[in-house]
Amino acid sequence: MTSSFAFANLEFPRPIVQAPMAGGITTPELVAACANAGALASLGAGYLSAEAITTQCSAIRALTSCPFAVNLFVPASTIADDDVIKRARAALERCYQSAHVSMPEAFAELPTFESQFEAMLDAHPAVFSFTFGRLDARYINACRARGIALVGTATSLSEALALEEDGVDAIVLQGEEAGGHRGSQAPEGDAQPLMTLIKSCCARIARTPLIAAGGLMTAADLSRAQHAGASAGQFGTLFLLADEAGTSASWRDALMEVVLCRDHKATGTTRAVSGRIARGIKNAWMDERAPQAIAPYPEQHRLTAPLRKAAGVQWKSFWAGTGAHLCRSGSAAALIKALDNCSISD
Repeated sequence: MTSSFAFANLEFPRPIVQAPMAGGITTPELVAACANAGALASLGAGYLSAEAITTQCSAIRALTSCPFAVNLFVPASTIADDDVIKRARAALERCYQSAHVSMPEAFAELPTFESQFEAMLDAHPAVFSFTFGRLDARYINACRARGIALVGTATSLSEALALEEDGVDAIVLQGEEAGGHRGSQAPEGDAQPLMTLIKSCCARIARTPLIAAGGLMTAADLSRAQHAGASAGQFGTLFLLADEAGTSASWRDALMEVVLCRDHKATGTTRAVSGRIARGIKNAWMDERAPQAIAPYPEQHRLTAPLRKAAGVQWKSFWAGTGAHLCRSGSAAALIKALDNCSISD
């Protein structure tokens, strides 16, 4: 296993990327701890306001002098049709009723990408990573002008080739095993096993470092990804039980139940939560209770947010990858240390 990871004049002591999990998981404490342990650490800022991005980047810098990444979601290029949103809202009414949660008349607005991007530029992280598509040239040029490295996300060879054409400094190859939202440009995503994706991309992409993501939990997983051609591995689910993570108590309890049962089939995928394919611990969002009429992302995300916040565990979005049964608690530094020195035969 290669013991370090370098790209765009940056070098990290370990070939490990801490995944940018949005929604409060990647606290400044988690990001700083992972960075101090030698990984490329990432702030998942997809749902953060501009002010929160500024505040959290300042908090990270108070805890570490190491480089880190800020991650945002590329905005959708189409506007949701009003009739589609009305049907999706009507379909969710019975979900709210079953959970004894009142559906609000109005739903909170999400922060704009423009305001988030400007805050990211002002915070000046070493790396800007992005998912859900390609960046417009003006955003790329803005990052280049400030010396901020770019990392895009691909779920297929065609997406990876497009990102290479755009001149990104590294590409995250996300397999279907990954927890949370599938980082594809299309909402339904391209479902490919990680190793298949790595091999297809390595055959065509030689000059851009590839970062493997999806189901990686152990040192052996990292070694396999590197032997397949990846320069580093991105770990997300691994850190959900970390001491420094912002994972809620109910989410931690759900993960511990999966671990105790050794349930390697505990996760499933759904579009019903946000309008985009995402993987998490199976509950109402993955079975017959889920709504059939679904608004596009991010409208569906807005419509379901009050339900997910106020309801019981069956309506929470406990995102996790296929390796959730291998989760373990401890400090982020200890979890990273456990990924050292393993061959694929281990």
